Amino acid sequence: FEFLGTGVGSSKEKTVWVEESLPFFWWSSGSVKVCLDISVCLCPFLLQSSLKEYRGLGVRLVREFNLALLGKWCWRLLVDSEGLWSRVLAARYGRDGGKLRDGGQRGSVLWRAIVRIREGGDVGGRWFEEHVSRRVGDGLHTFFWTDPWVDEIPLREWFGRLFELAETKSRSVAEMFSLVWGVDGEAWQWRRQLRAWEKELLRECQILLSNLSVQVQSPDRWQWQPDPVIGYTVRGAYQLLTAQDSVTMDDAEKLIWHPQVPLKVSIFAWRLLRDRLPTKANL
Repeated sequence: FEFLGTGVGSSKEKTVWVEESLPFFWWSSGSVKVCLDISVCLCPFLLQSSLKEYRGLGVRLVREFNLALLGKWCWRLLVDSEGLWSRVLAARYGRDGGKLRDGGQRGSVLWRAIVRIREGGDVGGRWFEEHVSRRVGDGLHTFFWTDPWVDEIPLREWFGRLFELAETKSRSVAEMFSLVWGVDGEAWQWRRQLRAWEKELLRECQILLSNLSVQVQSPDRWQWQPDPVIGYTVRGAYQLLTAQDSVTMDDAEKLIWHPQVPLKVSIFAWRLLRDRLPTKANL
């Protein structure tokens, strides 16, 4: 679909042109939202100012607003995975490990743009993935390796070597927990015998999981970190994308997960950055 004549997911050059030539305001009153484009510039300055007072979004950067709109669809696919749109996409592109496939060249322009947001391959980097986490309840609908349920990061990123060697990569947290993921547990099944350094990785993983368990009475759910109560909103995502701090996260991540940094140090630094250290306050 189009916004100010620019298709959502359009090229960087086109959004920059719109950003420079079509200043606009997003005005919200109750449940009604109206986008006022260049015609607003013909209104007296007093009228423009009064419109801004009614909880205007204050959009200035079209590219970031475009990303925020696309992010809303990513969020809907997470929290409403059984919804009509999700089922239509699954029928067309299929699923891989619980995640909708990108569709390759068969994917529509809109769908490929959404996938880039989901995978962190667009402007803004991995901003969406970094601010989404999985809150585990019974663990039935959370993938052990690929969902960000431990300190907001998938275990496959912390322990990539173990993920490659795992015989079953699509097990849920509930399955792994029931098979016992501690020392000598039956949850760990490998394509070959682990080498000494790989066994050390496994011990690190087991230590990380030692204080975690499932809550049978509670369902799993997704959480939007910047606003755990309300969840994802276009306004909030736009503010996140235009904030100064959001620019530095990718750079910090590259340093933390550098190949020459020991895994123990990387895990500690990541948890420290996310305020997820097992301190008395966090526990």
